[in-house]
Amino acid sequence: MPTPGDVQQPLFPTLDSIESALWPGAVALVFALTAILVDVMIIMSTRFRLVDLPNRRSAHALPTARGGGVAIVLLVCLSATVTVFRWPQLGGQVLLGIVLPALAIALVGIVDDIRPLRASLRLVIQLAVAFLMTAVLGPIQAVSVFGLGDIAFGPMAWPVTIVWIVGMINAFNFIDGSDGMAGLAGVVIGASMAAIGFETRSLAAMLLAAFAAAAAGGFLVFNWHPARVFMGDVGSGFLGLFFSAIPLLFKDPRSETFLPVVLCLWPYIYDTLLSVLRRLWHRRNPFQPHREFLFHRLIRSGVGHSRVALLYGMLSLIGGLVGFAAIDPNVPRAVASAAPLAIVALAAGMTYAIERRCHLVGLPSAATSYSSALH
Repeated sequence: MPTPGDVQQPLFPTLDSIESALWPGAVALVFALTAILVDVMIIMSTRFRLVDLPNRRSAHALPTARGGGVAIVLLVCLSATVTVFRWPQLGGQVLLGIVLPALAIALVGIVDDIRPLRASLRLVIQLAVAFLMTAVLGPIQAVSVFGLGDIAFGPMAWPVTIVWIVGMINAFNFIDGSDGMAGLAGVVIGASMAAIGFETRSLAAMLLAAFAAAAAGGFLVFNWHPARVFMGDVGSGFLGLFFSAIPLLFKDPRSETFLPVVLCLWPYIYDTLLSVLRRLWHRRNPFQPHREFLFHRLIRSGVGHSRVALLYGMLSLIGGLVGFAAIDPNVPRAVASAAPLAIVALAAGMTYAIERRCHLVGLPSAATSYSSALH
């Protein structure tokens, strides 16, 4: 017989306990369905000759199916719509600020995969989409820099946010040329953002990031070296926009969570930014396809695709852990403030090590490559 002091157990599970099993199950389902759909896409791409043929700018040597990102787009958008039913108050932000713009970028990517568009036209569309997203989600008004306080952007908030979104779309597009690179990036970035979303109780953002990670994982099953499929612009542009939008969905104060959330992106942002600066310095078009990214140079020096993808994934994971430490109240503030310096050291060390290896194997330096191209 129960005593009066005993706690009566409920006959039925609470909504919270149901959701604790429901959402992880949904994430696993997204992974499985994406893998199945990507396999179908590979068959269709081969049948309709939607393959990426190797050229002098490619990091792959065999014709590879492209457009596998369509599966990612479909499953992530469907999952995001389901998420809105759980948090209807975020419906406008998720559907109008993320899903519809991401679908627009995906549609442009499909067209570009079939018949390449002019870089200027793609940029105009990306700017328009970024403007719409900023209007719905709100601009990045300020960013809290570890140990240095807030940096307010003032009238530059809108341009900074638009550049952030467009930059991420293109950064992800650039890395979808090496086996496993974009797929593993999606898994690590999505998982890192989901972990920080859970820690800060930004649960809608957490689920969106988890669904994106699951879809990227399902794609990665067929994208690991030797890759049977590439995302194509449809998938890489979609994920780039999606991961640029998730930090804007975190609970206030956004300024305190933005940098911790995006630190997992650092190796891909850094490689893209370094490449753009190099090409501008040598008066080359930064939007023209090329093989002078650090990861390209590492592959050309003889390092395998899998190792390069794992290296960048590990660096991304370190960034995610640093970001998590920055918002974890159990981590001493002095440690959390100093931890981002590790990212700076990693960036410098990565650049030196890659260029040193390229020099030892006789691969021309980036500067030499640009000079040869100019002449």
